[in-house]
Amino acid sequence: MKNITDFALKEEYKRLEYVGDKLAEIDSLIDWKPFRNMQ
Repeated sequence: MKNITDFALKEEYKRLEYVGDKLAEIDSLIDWKPFRNMQ
């Protein structure tokens, strides 16, 4: 680890691996077609 930031990022990544990606689960429930042309 080069510095405290690297350490913090690695620790947070470990935590997210444990908790899981809730956005990936929600993504399949949303119909994204109406939002694609919004700019």
